[in-house]
Amino acid sequence: MGSEKKTALMEWGKNLLIVLLALSALYLLGRTQLYEDGAASGWHWLSSLQSALAPQESAAAGQLPGDWSQGSLPRPVRMVVLTPQGSAGIQYDNTALDSLFLEFTNPLADALTGAGTPKRVEEEAFRAALSAQRPGIYLDFLGRVPLANLTAWLSGGRAVNSSLTQSVRRLLLTLDEDGRVLLYFIDENTGSCYVSETASDLKQRLERFVEGVSPNGASFAFQSGEAFASLAPYTLLEGDQPPRPDRYTAANPIPLSAIGDDYGDAFEALVRSLSFQPQSMSYRSRDGVTIQEGSEKLRFSDTGLVTYEAADLTDPRFPLLGLSQSPTEWELVGTAWAFAEQVFQTSGTSSLCGEARLYVQGLEETEDGVAVLIGYQLDGAAVVTGQLGCAARIEISDGAISGFQFQLRKYTYLEQGAQVLPELQATAALEAQNAQGSELLLYYYDDLRGDVVTADWGAF
Repeated sequence: MGSEKKTALMEWGKNLLIVLLALSALYLLGRTQLYEDGAASGWHWLSSLQSALAPQESAAAGQLPGDWSQGSLPRPVRMVVLTPQGSAGIQYDNTALDSLFLEFTNPLADALTGAGTPKRVEEEAFRAALSAQRPGIYLDFLGRVPLANLTAWLSGGRAVNSSLTQSVRRLLLTLDEDGRVLLYFIDENTGSCYVSETASDLKQRLERFVEGVSPNGASFAFQSGEAFASLAPYTLLEGDQPPRPDRYTAANPIPLSAIGDDYGDAFEALVRSLSFQPQSMSYRSRDGVTIQEGSEKLRFSDTGLVTYEAADLTDPRFPLLGLSQSPTEWELVGTAWAFAEQVFQTSGTSSLCGEARLYVQGLEETEDGVAVLIGYQLDGAAVVTGQLGCAARIEISDGAISGFQFQLRKYTYLEQGAQVLPELQATAALEAQNAQGSELLLYYYDDLRGDVVTADWGAF
């Protein structure tokens, strides 16, 4: 071998050695950092971080779902614009609601950010404000949204108001007789009503917002006389033609019919988003597929139910960084909301739930912590889905997601449905069923066996 070839070979060997040493250093550094962070299994922790919790591969640790300020803004299912001439209500029409709510998001964000410490008031004060024919906006989010989350989401995570600790379904921004800007709301946990004075410069913005709005006869049950006295007081009645709710097709977006072990790209994307690997051990059972890694199992049923239960919380697969020592309701709800949004967006191009939207149903206690419930809604009407009844049930304990159930269902517009009963007749039907005090609402029931869902009245 010539001297030139020997020299070249030696140089190539040196370069290779440098590369190997650099890779070795990076590997050791990574292991050191992982163990310093307290992870018992470096690969387990790292794979969880990369594939389950970070919204994007380049996301920082502060953007994990434990950061409750992440997530998109839940939208209301009904709005009422209060004017000196009367009220204009919108419900069961997400297109019209979106347009109106988009104009209102900045004033609402400023109102929540600038609100003072809420004071408890009698419910009659809230009803009086709804009936006063002064400029105002009423919102109904269908479920139970912590005000702290709403404030943060409206401001893109930049603002929080520590005075607003309640969770609400309904709120009202309006003026009093002296022109002060007031924020009314009902705490869904206690049923108590509160009012808070907020930024005075919102007065002109609120007055401009309601200019030109024509009343359409919408009213609440408590304003509508003896015929509707049996309904829950804040049932919104439109008073004109009965609704004709749309019909939708319903399907499992991750069907398990497959050739061999290949269930398609959507299945693999969802598995990865849930911190498991499609190449892991999997087996087909009578009613679905199970993916197993160690003692942990991720189950997919033929009906679209996805189930996970943590095997060991000492080294959790879904740690929630950023939670406080004793997490508040708004931290827990925000965490679950961001996690659910990520799961339903794993297809990359469209949501796994199709034209349905998610909404925060509420929170319930479990033996070891809490469970956050997230539902589907179609054009403002709740969807009762399968035995789970909702889109997702996410359990949180000891600073981690300890279990979850997702009822995957994709809804696609089919056609306009038939007219439902007029509100007066539907109210009489509820009275005949001894459902006095219930709220009259449209809803969809999806038993997972059919491929089309249709809305009708229900008592809630």
